[in-house]
Amino acid sequence: MNTFVTASTVAKVLLALSVTQAPTVAHINDPLLQQVRPNNRNTSRTMFVPTSVASATSATTVANDYSYEFINRTTTPQENIIGEIRQFNLLDANWDGEGAFKPKSTSIKEAVSFVRILDDKIAIPDPMLLASGNTALYWNEGGLYADIEFLGDGRIAYFIKSNGDKHKGILTFDSEKMPAVLQTLIGV
Repeated sequence: MNTFVTASTVAKVLLALSVTQAPTVAHINDPLLQQVRPNNRNTSRTMFVPTSVASATSATTVANDYSYEFINRTTTPQENIIGEIRQFNLLDANWDGEGAFKPKSTSIKEAVSFVRILDDKIAIPDPMLLASGNTALYWNEGGLYADIEFLGDGRIAYFIKSNGDKHKGILTFDSEKMPAVLQTLIGV
């Protein structure tokens, strides 16, 4: 058996290990583990971006003439929440062991759209999956408690308690624009 390892081989192994994504708890498909959320949501993603393309005469040459630059960026809080919400799609009926309905994909899509349009004036919510199969978001910090349920038919049901005032209702949700009442009541 040959025990000599070249520097080139070591470099290749180290490069492969540096770009390999380590599994996280989020990849475990166990309903009990999905109910426990880690406190630290900071993640990062490595992207490979072509930086230049040399002129070439064939497809195989063009493929070999790309040079790639490694870009590391921190995952945004919105992306973390969207990832958590999308994982609800992996659950089946009775995901809570108490007869809960299967998560509704339309409700999940509405919640994702809502998180995408959050601006810097609104704190990042925590996602919830309700026994009805609907996705919800909630805030509970300072003088604000808010609970928004996405009904899956273009409507949002909300309950907001802010500085002693209580507001509740159902409104139509346009996935491109934050409802003014929610912007006012949840904005920080």
